[in-house]
Amino acid sequence: MIRRTTLLSTIAFSLLLGACSKHPEAADAGEGKQAQAAADAQVAEAPAAEPAPERKLDYWKALGPLLAGSYNGNCLRMPDGRRMEALVTIGADGKVASGDMQLDFHAAKMAMMMRSRDEKGQYSTVGTLAIDDGKTGMLSLMSSPAGKESTISLSSGDIGLMCSNNSGVGSFNNQALFLTAAKLLNGKKQSIGCLDTKNLLVRRKVDVEVVDGVIRIGDDAFDMKTAVSEGFTLMEGGSSLMLNVVMPQEKTVNVAYDGAGKLVNVQARDKQESTHFCSIEN
Repeated sequence: MIRRTTLLSTIAFSLLLGACSKHPEAADAGEGKQAQAAADAQVAEAPAAEPAPERKLDYWKALGPLLAGSYNGNCLRMPDGRRMEALVTIGADGKVASGDMQLDFHAAKMAMMMRSRDEKGQYSTVGTLAIDDGKTGMLSLMSSPAGKESTISLSSGDIGLMCSNNSGVGSFNNQALFLTAAKLLNGKKQSIGCLDTKNLLVRRKVDVEVVDGVIRIGDDAFDMKTAVSEGFTLMEGGSSLMLNVVMPQEKTVNVAYDGAGKLVNVQARDKQESTHFCSIEN
């Protein structure tokens, strides 16, 4: 009986081997499923890829030459209200110092510059930078026509200086701001979807570019050299830039870019109504 059982087992094992040799695809399929399962497990265990870092404009390379210098004047020190002579130095690298205040504005969260022209053709310029929410550090400069009533203020927490009659502040009033903004934008032509302001159901692609001080929106051109006021605002450390221009006859133009220099929004209006309304499609 034992010999018979052994013989039957040997025969059954031989038949099983023969079946596998006749159908190798069955064995391969089994191995393939195991390999796929192992690969799936490895993918599941692998950490998710890190998102690409947000691109930001390094705007201090444009602001540095505009603001760098030494500014001294009659100052009011806060919080004690003491009157004193003080010197504020602004480096081309964004580092600002006065007495015991040492601040770095290179990657300030917000930067705003605005230059306006009066009826006599004289300019006034205002600039404000905030490191974060304004509590860590804030810098403000103002230059009135011919350098009169020029002021500078610097603060860090509760400590601050407010200075008037500053020598040197008038120097940053002599340059058109669109020239500064141009250093941050590559000037290439970009297309964006614009609503037809006469028929809001119609949307069409329009070419927009800012070159040589001229904003071109389709067939319309706005020469910033004739602007009544011009300015730009950078937010979130350079992740967005808004160019703002007021032209004669109360025409206004706003052009916005992201931190990679991509056009995201364009708006323009005259005294009566909106003339351009453009934005990227989500």
